[in-house]
Amino acid sequence: MNGEIYGNTAEIANRLVAKTYQKVCTGLAITGVIMTLMAVFMTKWVMSMGITTSLLILVVALGLMFALSRSVTNDNTNASTTNTIYYLMTILFGVSLSPVLIYYDVKTIGLAMLGTAVMFGGLTFYANTTKRDFIGFGAYLTWGLLAAIVLSLVSMIFHIALLYILVDVVMLVIFAVFIIFDTQSVKRFADSVQSEEQLQKYSTIGALSIYLDILNIFQILLELIGMGDNRD
Repeated sequence: MNGEIYGNTAEIANRLVAKTYQKVCTGLAITGVIMTLMAVFMTKWVMSMGITTSLLILVVALGLMFALSRSVTNDNTNASTTNTIYYLMTILFGVSLSPVLIYYDVKTIGLAMLGTAVMFGGLTFYANTTKRDFIGFGAYLTWGLLAAIVLSLVSMIFHIALLYILVDVVMLVIFAVFIIFDTQSVKRFADSVQSEEQLQKYSTIGALSIYLDILNIFQILLELIGMGDNRD
């Protein structure tokens, strides 16, 4: 049984992409609202967030990601549960990112948001119009990201500023390609869709991947643009 039994595969792919981007935008909006509320009304708590809080958020996020992945493949889990997990994650990331609204100035944040929006728009357009297949890049992107993370840790431990900047630039390129890869992956899901319920689930897992790509691009641009900012 394949996507063509449920409907035309090309039509399903278009619906998947549209639904995915709808959830991406909703997730980003939720994260933005949570970041703002935390920074404005819980400033002292946000500024006191330490390594323990960050690790706790990371553990919870990984747990939710695992639960989301399981819910997509579990026929006994409905789409509303999958959506709920996704939106809980966007709230959690809003909490974890709230310090940037305090530690960076408005101009830096605005430029990072603008740069992220331009990159996302351009890469999305390219992913939906190019005939080049980026699906085979998955393994290379993953290994490249792992290598970049290791080098980033090295640069922080040994205080190598130039290496840190170079790693940020490399990671920016990696996540840019990830947006193309993840967008094309969403289209591939159309071959597996057999019901509306599955369409909703696949659009959610696709939305999470692209949402995380965008957040990472925003954070990298924020670091690169805000290097001259005075921080507490």
